[in-house]
Amino acid sequence: MKTILKLALIMGVIMGAVACKKEESKPSNETPNNQTPITPAGMVKIGETYVLGAKAKAIVYSEQALFTGYNKIYVAMYDSVDGSRLTDGHFHFGAMMDMGMMKHSCPIEENEDIDPASNLYSSALVFIMPTAGMGKWYLHIGYHNHKNDLEGEGELEVEVKDASPKRLFSSVMVEDDSAKIFVSFVLPSKGKVGMNDAEFTIHKRNTMMDFPAITDYTIEMIPTMPTMGHGSPNNVNPTHTANGHYTGKLNFTMTGLWRIQLKLSKNGKLLTDQIFFDITF
Repeated sequence: MKTILKLALIMGVIMGAVACKKEESKPSNETPNNQTPITPAGMVKIGETYVLGAKAKAIVYSEQALFTGYNKIYVAMYDSVDGSRLTDGHFHFGAMMDMGMMKHSCPIEENEDIDPASNLYSSALVFIMPTAGMGKWYLHIGYHNHKNDLEGEGELEVEVKDASPKRLFSSVMVEDDSAKIFVSFVLPSKGKVGMNDAEFTIHKRNTMMDFPAITDYTIEMIPTMPTMGHGSPNNVNPTHTANGHYTGKLNFTMTGLWRIQLKLSKNGKLLTDQIFFDITF
């Protein structure tokens, strides 16, 4: 009888140890690969899509909700099987507006390499119209996944709102071969009293799918305060730097509503003086 009790006790200890070992080795739902991706500081999540063929998932962010004008887009890539972050691959980016009877793209700045500091891919585009009442915008994300040497493409429908105040000007430049041009105002979200960096992009429409940068315009920039009836001194007119970007300096002498007038010229000939952008701070 004592022998049977001893055997039962030994078996109980063994079974308990095995159970504890199994419980200790049970996988946790809090492993890094299974954690919900965190939106980077200062950004908003636009959406996510699977990149079919590459066994990848793309999560798309921006600094604010998408609007008509110049937008920076940031993309985090993940392995769609185990959830691990993908940082080795080539990234391709595009956009298309589907209006039902027709489709068109917009000005796009591609960058296939990743930022090693943030592990984010990034590109930029100029949305030339909103989605409301117009059609549907789709982002196209292509990826060559070096982890498995597979390639694929994903599509994400996004909403684009009209910027308020306006951040995009478009018009036909009759004096420049009747080219349809798009001027976007890229200024930090908040102005300040004193010198401010001012940036503009200029593109034109060659075809419905081709929007090259314009690099040979001259810009005269005139800031005024409509409610006060004065301007400001020591502004620096924007000049072309790269890829259709023109940068200069705006001197705001006080807080309030400022209106920035642009005069565009080419080869000494005035194209338009009817471009206005507002900023209030």
